[in-house]
Amino acid sequence: MFLNRVSDFLMIFLGLLVESLPFVVLGVFISSLIAVFVKPEFILKFKSKNVIISHIQSMFIGILLPVCECGNIPLAKRLILIGFKPSEVITFMLAAPILNPLVLISTLEAFNIDKNIAFIRIISGGLIALLVGLIFSFNNKELSANSTLVAKPSFSFSSPVNQVSNVSNPAINFVHINFFENFRNEFFSVFKVLALGCVLASSFQIFIPRDWISLFATEPLLSVLSMIFLAFLLSICSSVDAFFALSLSSTFNLGSIMGFLVFGPMIDIKTLFMLRTIYKPLTLMRLVVLVMLLCTLLGLGVNYFYKNYY
Repeated sequence: MFLNRVSDFLMIFLGLLVESLPFVVLGVFISSLIAVFVKPEFILKFKSKNVIISHIQSMFIGILLPVCECGNIPLAKRLILIGFKPSEVITFMLAAPILNPLVLISTLEAFNIDKNIAFIRIISGGLIALLVGLIFSFNNKELSANSTLVAKPSFSFSSPVNQVSNVSNPAINFVHINFFENFRNEFFSVFKVLALGCVLASSFQIFIPRDWISLFATEPLLSVLSMIFLAFLLSICSSVDAFFALSLSSTFNLGSIMGFLVFGPMIDIKTLFMLRTIYKPLTLMRLVVLVMLLCTLLGLGVNYFYKNYY
């Protein structure tokens, strides 16, 4: 029995890690490209000074970047470093995994019986992300990023690495060194907390039977809360979570399915640990409570007002 649980734990852990890692690498890669090739002034000149418009702009950044919630953490760090406000980055992180075009396509494919589900997910996810960011914008000074989020000094042309280099163009060498230095630092920083988050998510999946959650499948409020809790524990990538939700649609009501599809991409165990490298624990606690409350209201609204059940 014990060996079976260990085997199940390893399978779930490796599955989560392998599922998340490509997106983390892609996110770190894009972040490093931005760090080396894009000047902060170039990006910031397109950002509105109006608080509402700037948060809307942050919300739509995710459409341009096909990266799931894991890969968005390095990008979020980079956005703060180049001058985005913490509340704007919160909006980006919450919206990007849902507004991602790949997520829309996978949700449309999974729920082709009722394509409105995909559009409800996209619209409600974007609105929740925007509302949460605007709420946090009233306290941006207190949301200042964690002290570990500090830009690291770049190599100078006079560094020993450059002095021994045979590259004829020092500017090219400078770019290469900065890119790989950024990539290495950010990847190992994110990978450590990703692995820890996967360990916890795997442990919860092993020791908390899903039968307990299914006890509340038909109750309007408890079903939504149980599916939000399940999304938090499972930490499934937003690119494929619609197919898992579809497998539960015959047991759970539509409101709880919607709570799963919106809350899961925004906050789960592994991303919460990764967010710890950006925000303080109190900020994250408020973030989790606020998003959970809004997703619960969304699920209840769908249960009571959307009658197109399976």
